Amino acid sequence: MESAMTDRGIRHVLVPVDFSEASAAALQAGAAIARRFGARLTLLHIEIASSVFVEALAGTETPADLEAAIERHRDALQDRSDAFARRALADDLEFQAVVLDSNFVGETIVRYAEDHDVDWICMGATGHRAIERLVLGDVAAEVLHHTHVPVLTMRARKNRGADLGLASLLVAVDLSEGSRELVESAAALVQPGGRLTLMHVVEGGEARGLYSVPLEVPVENMNAVVEWCDVALRQLAEQCGVDAADSPRVVVGRPGASILAVEKELQPDVTVVGTHGRHGMERLMLGSVAERVARRATGPVLVIPNRVE
Repeated sequence: MESAMTDRGIRHVLVPVDFSEASAAALQAGAAIARRFGARLTLLHIEIASSVFVEALAGTETPADLEAAIERHRDALQDRSDAFARRALADDLEFQAVVLDSNFVGETIVRYAEDHDVDWICMGATGHRAIERLVLGDVAAEVLHHTHVPVLTMRARKNRGADLGLASLLVAVDLSEGSRELVESAAALVQPGGRLTLMHVVEGGEARGLYSVPLEVPVENMNAVVEWCDVALRQLAEQCGVDAADSPRVVVGRPGASILAVEKELQPDVTVVGTHGRHGMERLMLGSVAERVARRATGPVLVIPNRVE
């Protein structure tokens, strides 16, 4: 099984922007990935189509006037997108700025990625203010649930450096078939000499081992379960050629909250989680965990769709 980032490499990075600080951070992160892998960089701004029409309608009297006003509005957005990218990147990295209008922002991002062979999406994650949760959170959640390519979510960088760090990655795995692809993808991303920390969350009711094999120990014996999962994580690291010197983390609790707690403690450069299990309910639950982590983590979160069916 080849990983999402090793079977064809990263050739095209897409960064949806809304001109916020979070999307500026996403653009800088996307640029860092593009530089490292020699990939194309596309900035995508999507304006709500109905608002474009209403704004252009003011002061126009004929259909021709309206059409001209809409075109001027699009030109202004194109100029703003170009200027936003130049300010955020502050170097001569080549990029393409695309402006579209649509009433379905998340769907349009996903469709653009599919139609243009995008390998990675970098976008702003939701903040804590109500308007950010309402607008940005809903769009990011829709993209996470429907895209088939990895999504790196970023938030405005107030306490972190300007560059995307790739020296330390926290990788949360569920020990299903997709875990190996997840770890291999993270290993392809971390910089030489960097550190991967693998973690697994044990929920109380049912415990499964590597590749979803049921554990042959009483579930109530949590110490035995944790010990078994620790061994499974080390085996997974060995299979993926990852240095297991950094002790794996096995946590008993709820997946989303547990991943966020370890992320807050370790402050990794990027937290990597998977989504989309084999069955409908698994997709729903894994998607919810990934979305919660992306919404609430203190740093960047990379969500990699599980391609194992």
